[in-house]
Amino acid sequence: MISLTEQLVSQLQKEFSNREDSYNKNIVKEIYKPLPKGTYPKTTIQEIDNSEEIDRSTTAGERTTALTYQIVQYSRDTEEFDYVDSVKFMASITDDFLSQNYKMQRLGSPVIQPYILDKTVMTYTQRYSCVYDKETNLIYVN
Repeated sequence: MISLTEQLVSQLQKEFSNREDSYNKNIVKEIYKPLPKGTYPKTTIQEIDNSEEIDRSTTAGERTTALTYQIVQYSRDTEEFDYVDSVKFMASITDDFLSQNYKMQRLGSPVIQPYILDKTVMTYTQRYSCVYDKETNLIYVN
């Protein structure tokens, strides 16, 4: 199985770290990795589908992997925005990054809601998918 989770975490962390605003402190991590309480803004990445597909319509039987990731942004009010606009801004950075660099396509509509453990934190949940060709190392839109 192919997974892009570690690469996505590393590259998205660099994307935020290179910014010259308060979002350069955004922490990007896999969903199950520990993080000190109250650390915001942050982004979590969770792989929710990783299934091999064999295209039987080709003579070579190309092998690809369908990948789906859930990205959740968390934020309190920042210097630039209130918490709703803050998570939307973070999500737009993430959306641009994933679509341009990984050819990922967003699935459905995002969900914006207060964080269940802390109502002063807003969350923005998005899902993205792509198909990874194991032989050519190319990523395709699903």
